[in-house]
Amino acid sequence: MNVRFVSKYLWLLALIAVLAVIAACAPAPTPAPTAAPPTAAPKPTEAPKPTEVAKPTEAPKPTTAPSPVPPTTAPSAPIIMGLSNEPSNLEPAVNAGTSARTVRLLVYRGLYNYDKNGKPAPELAESYTVSTDQLAYTFKLREAKFQNGDAVTATDVKFTLDRILDPKTGATFAKPMSVIESVTATDAKTVQIKLKYPMAPLLDYLSLPESVVVSKKWSDDHQGKLSDFPMGDGPYVFKEYLKGQRITLEKFPGFYKSGIPKTDRIVFQFYADGNARVNALRSGDVDLIEYVPWQNVPAVKADTNLKILGGTGPFMGLIFNTTFKPFSDPKVRQAVAYAIDRSAIINTAFSGQGVPIFGMAVPTSSIAYDPKFDNYFKYDPAQAKKLLADAGYASGFKARLLATSQYDFHQNTAVAVKAELAKIGIDLDLDLPDWATRLQKNLKGDYDLLVVGTAGDVADPDYLSDYYESGDIRLNNAPGWVDARVDELLKTGRQTVDPAKRKAIYTELEQRVLDQSPLVFLMWRDQSYAAKKSLDGFTPLPGFLSFQSGIVLEEATIKK
Repeated sequence: MNVRFVSKYLWLLALIAVLAVIAACAPAPTPAPTAAPPTAAPKPTEAPKPTEVAKPTEAPKPTTAPSPVPPTTAPSAPIIMGLSNEPSNLEPAVNAGTSARTVRLLVYRGLYNYDKNGKPAPELAESYTVSTDQLAYTFKLREAKFQNGDAVTATDVKFTLDRILDPKTGATFAKPMSVIESVTATDAKTVQIKLKYPMAPLLDYLSLPESVVVSKKWSDDHQGKLSDFPMGDGPYVFKEYLKGQRITLEKFPGFYKSGIPKTDRIVFQFYADGNARVNALRSGDVDLIEYVPWQNVPAVKADTNLKILGGTGPFMGLIFNTTFKPFSDPKVRQAVAYAIDRSAIINTAFSGQGVPIFGMAVPTSSIAYDPKFDNYFKYDPAQAKKLLADAGYASGFKARLLATSQYDFHQNTAVAVKAELAKIGIDLDLDLPDWATRLQKNLKGDYDLLVVGTAGDVADPDYLSDYYESGDIRLNNAPGWVDARVDELLKTGRQTVDPAKRKAIYTELEQRVLDQSPLVFLMWRDQSYAAKKSLDGFTPLPGFLSFQSGIVLEEATIKK
């Protein structure tokens, strides 16, 4: 064989080998990014590890679910939802607003939760019995798992309720839950709750998003920092949090409901500006949005690709800081109630969409509703001026009104209230921070007068306790206002089971709080969601419970 030919041949083979090695070492091409890339599932032989979270470090850490069984069907299209606010806190026992609740209701479940009809329905509880004296509730737990693979046990339920009652937790509903005397895990799947006195709405409070069951072991392992390390027993795993951008949840294959959730992935993106939220929906960037600005509702309804979901439920009102001297006088508070033209609020802040309230914010379906209070007040500036003069403020006074610039309807309500009260000599300075700052000031009582847009947290009339029961400053009570008879009526109302007797109790209560007026109600408003018509299975909860509608997303899908 020709030596020169062999040398060239060997040289060519060596060159090919070198090129092959270089190609093998080169990085793989980066795939084009999607709206919310999923985190890769862990290998079956590895222990579950938290997924790395983007800086800053205070962002909640995602949970890694046990390795799923390979799917037998094609992955479902993700649902992308535009939230009005980036959740400031994901602590399970704290109500940090609707956006935070929407996320948490998919990561966690309680013994009970409200169902799509607005009724308390069993979740982790399979059944329960009540003692004849109504003081002991015994719950049997179903077979369910946390997203780290651990079984949900009675010990976790006991830990959860004890944690809610611990003042260090700062639980939003610690006061009504203080009816609990003790919680005992009698075996792995049985838990008994003993009460200090009968509690007619106990199941309602156990159904709240702030009563979800958390893992004792997980909490212990993470020093109780559950806002930073969300991990629950709900249908979705907290997978990714990019601060200022999005939260991604992925289907938990070990969820106890067969066929739920129906969508593999839900992505929450943050749009503080209402018009930006609507534009994101109209452009197809998101599938669903909350808090549709009222001025945008007609355009959304006219769009053949979109739909409006939801209805009347929440209300707008004013809360007085009664430690501020003029507002310590009931006559001044009643003067404010008479001075405000509700139609000015409805037209200025809600594009004419709303129903005025001149009495109590009590739904007509409630056993506490009494039509005689519907027109307790009326628009009467002359009466308002007379009450101010009788209280010693004929020349008016200055005060600070806290609202927020983040939600147009809050800000515009504040603007309209300022204009109305100026007519009787009350000069308001507007304090309009972002929502997170507004919440902080709210909970510190750092205001003279506060715009509130809210609803009852439970469907039972005991929701009135959140507004009128004495105690520490909460989101919805009047700082400094205490009435012993009101406290007594609220306690009797929740202890009484007979509906007729309860109705009489709440009638007396409503008369008394309207006379005192630590809160003034302004109007009922719609709580609207908007979605693509391709979104199926999402129907907001009715009435007061609209703020808890996130739970229904477990059944939502994008139709192909």
